[in-house]
Amino acid sequence: MEKTLKVGKTQWICIQNPAKETINKLAKEYAFHEMIVDDILEINAQSKIDTSSNHFFMALTFTKYIPEESRYTFNELDAIIGENLIITTTGIESETLNTTFNDIAKEVESIDGSYKSSPYYILYRIIDAFYDKTLKSLAISSQKLLDIQMKIEKKWEDVIDELISEDLDKIFFKHNFLSQEDIIDELIEHVAQFHENHLSTYFNNLKAKLAKIVRTIKILTEKNDSLMSAYNTFLSIKSNKSVTRLTFINSIFMPLTVIAGIGGMSERSMMTGPENRRIAYPLFVVLCFVIAYITYLILRKYFLKK
Repeated sequence: MEKTLKVGKTQWICIQNPAKETINKLAKEYAFHEMIVDDILEINAQSKIDTSSNHFFMALTFTKYIPEESRYTFNELDAIIGENLIITTTGIESETLNTTFNDIAKEVESIDGSYKSSPYYILYRIIDAFYDKTLKSLAISSQKLLDIQMKIEKKWEDVIDELISEDLDKIFFKHNFLSQEDIIDELIEHVAQFHENHLSTYFNNLKAKLAKIVRTIKILTEKNDSLMSAYNTFLSIKSNKSVTRLTFINSIFMPLTVIAGIGGMSERSMMTGPENRRIAYPLFVVLCFVIAYITYLILRKYFLKK
């Protein structure tokens, strides 16, 4: 999908899920370096910035949630800036980018001719929207962890899959956004040296917002680790209780096993002799029940003290 917007003197070309033919056509029209073409067409390229060629190029990877698959994936945002030109592409269609495009389209008349028509300001608006979306996703994740905490207290057996899923999501977020810190620093230096200084304020705001995202991810990771530790503690407690029950049961049946082994070797070896077996067997069974009950009372008293 390709959309264009004229913002003052700046032409914004917004492409989502671009075809190779489309990128090659734009590269020929605007004389992109071949490395920029490769970076755009490459799937899940790492975040990077290039200010050495005729065109400014930046690639940032963001996380996108796929509801149908209940998982996060990468969505790469590429931006190419030239004189009065900005071209943005995303590997997957982005609702956030569509919303930003529509918002700026509504503001075109009011920002015509001002510094807000600069392609770098448009780039700021796009990154800022993606960071806001990320913070909202992290807020939802924080609420999920609170829900898991409540489940651990009530029905902790059912939370392990959710804990593992949340832990993997935090690792996914962490490695994606930590790599952007150096990129944003280079972007700030580039804007400060070659473009309007007042735009630096906006990009410094991006740096602060990215730092907030990274801090939030670290906090949520620590919370997730704490809940995992709590789950392991509950699991250990349950295991200890199971071992205790088995020990309790085995302690009751152990003397009975010894008595059964002695009394059941053969009829002729029974203490009463084979001629009295009609009396000996019932008495033997009653004796086993009595011993089991006495053993139960003794062990119960012992375990209650424990």
